[in-house]
Amino acid sequence: MTEAEVYQALLEGPNARRVLLGAQVAPEALARYAAGLANREGGVILLGALPGGRVEDAGGLEPLQLSHALFELTAGAVLPHVERVETAEGVVWALHVAKSPYVVSAGAGPAPYWDGARLVAAPSADGPAAPPDPTARPLPEAGLDDLDPAELARLEDRLRERGSPLAEAAPLERLQALSMAREVDGRWVPSVTGLLLAGRPAALARLLPQAEVSYYRHEDDDVDYVFREDLLRPIPAALERLRELIQSRNRFHPLTVGLFRLEVWDFDVEVYREGLLNAFVHRDWTAHATVQVHHHPDRLEIANPGGLPAGMTPANILRHPPHRRNPALAAALARLGYVERAGQGVDKMYRLMLRYGKEPPEYRAWPHAVTLVLHNPGFDAEFVRWVSEAQNRQGSFTLDYLIVAAALRRGPRPTAELARALALEPPATRKLLARMEAAGLIVPEGQGRGRRWRLAPLPR
Repeated sequence: MTEAEVYQALLEGPNARRVLLGAQVAPEALARYAAGLANREGGVILLGALPGGRVEDAGGLEPLQLSHALFELTAGAVLPHVERVETAEGVVWALHVAKSPYVVSAGAGPAPYWDGARLVAAPSADGPAAPPDPTARPLPEAGLDDLDPAELARLEDRLRERGSPLAEAAPLERLQALSMAREVDGRWVPSVTGLLLAGRPAALARLLPQAEVSYYRHEDDDVDYVFREDLLRPIPAALERLRELIQSRNRFHPLTVGLFRLEVWDFDVEVYREGLLNAFVHRDWTAHATVQVHHHPDRLEIANPGGLPAGMTPANILRHPPHRRNPALAAALARLGYVERAGQGVDKMYRLMLRYGKEPPEYRAWPHAVTLVLHNPGFDAEFVRWVSEAQNRQGSFTLDYLIVAAALRRGPRPTAELARALALEPPATRKLLARMEAAGLIVPEGQGRGRRWRLAPLPR
């Protein structure tokens, strides 16, 4: 989409296939507009377009956040193509939304429908149902007494810490809101999500033995392990124990940057926690295999059953629209604050590792399994200082800025190599590099095809 097309759209206003929204719209409202378009014929949302034909600069938003937010808030139904458009008054984001083959909801209330001027209730919800979610399946052979009261109290406390009104709801109402229980033939029973979040070990062993997580500690690169622990616990309890096991062999390195003292861990707690949550949320819960964690001194490997979705590869995983097998489990973990609704864990892991000069996450994919590898090659103290000083001058880096900077920390690189690191087409890469050059972050060397880029020295 061009600048001229944006201004023409501003002049014409909204229509059946176009929505104009300001840059400050809340994620939940944005998701309802996207669902409303998807429930009609699809179309485009111009984010940063104010009533009256004015642009409100939306340059502070990130494309990955936008696409992931819509994906999360529509239970995986809306995967927009996000396009950045530079205008004389600032950045406008064009979110291209495809027509959905089934009725899409976003939040509480009836499914939305865009009538060309406003959101209304969808005229009919008789369209095809969304694909089945294995974690939403009720378990008639189980009862609510298969849920552990201590684990339910843990979830209630977590909701209360987050200020969620669900913390004060009646227990059955809370279970229903978290998709943890359903009524079947006049009797309330737990769902797969319910057992995964609060099931007693005996119930998990009987009904969901694949919920087990195996932790292996290795002293070196040998395949043999020196310690093993099998965990058949609800996900929150498993996360807590895995943190204890990993932290017992996790070292940190102090680093002073300006007036601040940082602790750089071999394996950042937030990174491996995000990796573990991704394994639970994206694994195939119909498979009987289990999640495995292999802890080596120089790497942490997290393997889960279920291959990558069609079209997604380790090379494009950062850019590919997110795909969830288990919307009910993902939504419950989001409401409990374990995962972020506004984004997927992959970009968060990239950001946390790159800012310390570590290698980015590595994905190894097979038809029926995926392994995440978090490398521990040490860290680059000078690069950490460079990023800190640059962000003090420029503000927080986007993930794309971090990817470029991390690629250049070992020396100059050509545009083509940076495009591969970014998983972007050359035109988009050149625009990004031009913005970084204008900000004084990188400088070119050479001309034409021989041009390379290096990090700019920052003034002391």
